[in-house]
Amino acid sequence: MKIPTDFAAFFKQAHFSELTPIQAQVYQPFLDQQSFLALAPTGSGKTLAFGMPLIQQVEAGQGIQKLILEPSQELAIQTRDVLRQLAPQLSIYAVIGGANLKRQIAQLKTKPEIVVGTLGRVSDLVQQRKLKLNRVTGVVIDEADELLSEKMDPIRALISRLDRKVQLNFFSATSAAIFSQLSQYFGREIGQFDLRGDQEFRAGLKHYFLAVPNKKKVELLQRLAHRKQKRTLVFCQSSKQLHQLAADLRYRKLYYMVLDTSDPKRRREEALRSLRQHQTSLLLTTDVAARGMDIPDLTTVINWENPQTATAYTHRSGRTGRMGRAGEVITLGNQHDYRQLQTLLRPQAITVKWAQLQAGKLQAVAKFPQKKGAPVKSQSSTKNKSRRSPKK
Repeated sequence: MKIPTDFAAFFKQAHFSELTPIQAQVYQPFLDQQSFLALAPTGSGKTLAFGMPLIQQVEAGQGIQKLILEPSQELAIQTRDVLRQLAPQLSIYAVIGGANLKRQIAQLKTKPEIVVGTLGRVSDLVQQRKLKLNRVTGVVIDEADELLSEKMDPIRALISRLDRKVQLNFFSATSAAIFSQLSQYFGREIGQFDLRGDQEFRAGLKHYFLAVPNKKKVELLQRLAHRKQKRTLVFCQSSKQLHQLAADLRYRKLYYMVLDTSDPKRRREEALRSLRQHQTSLLLTTDVAARGMDIPDLTTVINWENPQTATAYTHRSGRTGRMGRAGEVITLGNQHDYRQLQTLLRPQAITVKWAQLQAGKLQAVAKFPQKKGAPVKSQSSTKNKSRRSPKK
């Protein structure tokens, strides 16, 4: 399928020469107002996959016709910005928690054609009758595995307010048990497009494992962060672990930013802006805070410990190597952690190579670099024993 004429200029400016498989596969069914679930790898262009046909269904000046639900404030803003580039002639607004409510209500009074939002704020505005959905013809639920698994009841309550013929489209990089019951939950036929096996746009992604004891992790991270032309996202298991790592890096006077859901919205925006604008090359985060984020030219993802699920690994690794670009995923741990990771990723057919950092370069090695007598107890099951920053 050729790039739709309406979006040729956007694709040229973004240096995209063709549609990705998911974009080509769902374009016509979406235009034909079919309800479906679309599964595709991270970084395969799902936002454009629903954005292009959705925009072509919209009539300018006819009020709110499309609603897009995102799991986080940052993702809602990101999606809004992409759609605005695709359709500068339309009014597209984001309604999210943590933002000025009066300003959002004022924006809604201008009758935008498309609203992107988080479920909590959207539901609140609907209850207050400030967000009117009587003209809505389609709803997109992005990152559907997360949203439906955690918020199925309020989503169904919201959908129940709409016309029974409203088009429903769900997009996700990973599956969820609840997907098998979509038709039952929403009272209509929900088709499915599963392109997760198409890894064409993940070909540039390499997976490495670096052997390192807990007490040496911060030092190794410092060396990894000092590599030239590298922009790095470090995933921690929890907010507590994230801020402990931040304290250790602060002690070593290494510049970094933190992206944590517990931080104020303004601070999270500043952290993302700093990485996107190359003001920092190191961002510390968690699974919840960074899920779905598109950070252009991100070269490296580091797992401070093994992720707890294969789904978490998929979403973490999906922050780099997007749309066929080169990227690297580095997991830190010992030999036992490596075996655990291999077991975790075996169903996904992901090969993780042992590696060493030599002269500032990451090099794959054939044998696990372990000293004689070194312990092999999993680091993922023990508490982080990193040094604490001295009190000021």
